[in-house]
Amino acid sequence: MPYRALSVCALLFAASACRRATATENADVNQDAERIFANVCSRCHGIDGKGGIAAGGANAPRNFCDSAFQANRSDDDLKAVIRKGKSAMPAFGEAFSESDLTGLVHKLRSFEPKK
Repeated sequence: MPYRALSVCALLFAASACRRATATENADVNQDAERIFANVCSRCHGIDGKGGIAAGGANAPRNFCDSAFQANRSDDDLKAVIRKGKSAMPAFGEAFSESDLTGLVHKLRSFEPKK
């Protein structure tokens, strides 16, 4: 019987650790992502996410409104490019928290054209 009580306590503890984010927390993450995108990403990708013109023969900044781009990249792929960089895009390393990266990916996904 003590093992059963211990098991129940362990399950309750685990369940409390796996809570969902509140609406306020989600709003904060989205607001932070909007701010980061506007202050950092939009310099190259544009506030509308459509990319821009490359300088000095480099690849043009990614157009996030491209449905093929959206379909062919996982959220983890997008996070990896933000962290590690790619061609002319600088690596941001650990500049953004996991929560920031999740918010930025959500922001990038918001540019996907409606089908």
